[in-house]
Amino acid sequence: MSRSQRPSLAEMMQRVARPDPIVARPTSADAPPPPARAGGYYAATRVGKKKLTAAVAPAAHTQFRQLALELGKQGEPLLIEAINDLFSKYGKPPIA
Repeated sequence: MSRSQRPSLAEMMQRVARPDPIVARPTSADAPPPPARAGGYYAATRVGKKKLTAAVAPAAHTQFRQLALELGKQGEPLLIEAINDLFSKYGKPPIA
C-alpha cells in the first residue's frame, strides 16, 4: 500500500469525532462493560510493602553498585541494612 492510498491520521480523527448519523452506533447501555484492569504484577515478597527512593550523585551510585558487587549482594538487601542501621542510630527499632 503506497502512502497516497492510506487515509491521513487527521481524516481518521475527524471521522471518529463526527460520527456518520446513518450508521447505528451502540449506546453506552448496549456496550459491554470494559474489562477489569489488572493491578499489575507484584512479587509475593513485595506484597504490603512500600518503595523508598532517593536521588544520589553519580559517584555515590557507582560506589554503591561496586560495594554490592564486592559483597556479592543485591542492592535492595544493602539498602534495607542501611535503613535498619539508620533506625538503630536514632533509637528506633530496625523494622525495615
